[in-house]
Amino acid sequence: MGTDTAPRRIKSVQRACRLLIYLRREGPSTVSGLAAELGLSPGTVHTYLATLQEAGFVEQRDGAYGLSLELLPLGERVRSQNPLYQVARDEVDRLAHASNGVAHLLIEYEGQLLVLYEVFGEKAIGKDFHAAKRDQPQEHIHCTAGGKAMLARLPPERVQEVIEAHGLPAITEQTISERDELLDELETVRDQGYALNDQEQMRGIRAVGAPVVDSKNGLIGALSVSGPASNWRGSYFRDELPELVTRSAHNAEIALQSGPTRQ
Repeated sequence: MGTDTAPRRIKSVQRACRLLIYLRREGPSTVSGLAAELGLSPGTVHTYLATLQEAGFVEQRDGAYGLSLELLPLGERVRSQNPLYQVARDEVDRLAHASNGVAHLLIEYEGQLLVLYEVFGEKAIGKDFHAAKRDQPQEHIHCTAGGKAMLARLPPERVQEVIEAHGLPAITEQTISERDELLDELETVRDQGYALNDQEQMRGIRAVGAPVVDSKNGLIGALSVSGPASNWRGSYFRDELPELVTRSAHNAEIALQSGPTRQ
C-alpha cells in the first residue's frame, strides 16, 4: 500500500458527526426534522440518536433531541488547550476594566467568529445582548470589530472563501454588505492596525478590535471591546479606545511568545 493512500472513512461515524454538528448549529430537533435535513430515514436517525443518547452526548426533552451537558467538559477542554486562551485572559480582564466595556478574546473558525473568553467591565451595558449571543457560539465575522481585524490579516483567497461560504448579510443598516466595500474597509484596517464597528452588528453598540499575530505575522485571533454608542463617541471611540485595544493585543502577542502563565 502506498504512503499516499487516504485512510478509510467510516460512514456511520461521519453521519453521527453530521447529526451532532446540526444540533450544535440549529438546536433541538425532532427525529422527522433531522431525517429531512440530513437526508436519512427516520429509522436510521432514531438509531443514531439512541446510540448517542446512550453515550450521553444527546438528550431527549419534550419530543425533541438536543446536545447534552456531557459535551460541556469536552468543549472546555478544547478551549483550555488553545494557546491564546491560555495566555491572554488577564489582558482581556484588564481591557474590560479599563474601558468599562465588554471585552472579548476571539478566533476565526470555519469562516465565522468564535468567542473564547468574555469579560464585562464594572459599568458595562448590553449584558442581555451578549447573553443572548451565547446561544449562537459562532457569529458572522464581517460585521464585528474583532472579525474585521482578523479578516484583514487573512490571505485574500481565504477572505474570498469566507464571503462565498457565509455571504455578507446586512445585520443592521450600518453593516457593510458589499464585497468591494468590505475589501476597501479591510485595507484600511490593515494599514491602521485595528478595526471599528460603528453599530454594524447591533444598533447602539460600537466596538474596537485588533488582531493578535504570532512571531511570523500569522493570525492567531483578536481582542475586542464593545460599549454604548451614546458614550463611545468622538476621539474616545476613534483614538483612545483603538490605542487601548492595540496595546492589549500587543501584550497578548508578547505573552504568546513567553508561554502560558495562567491555567
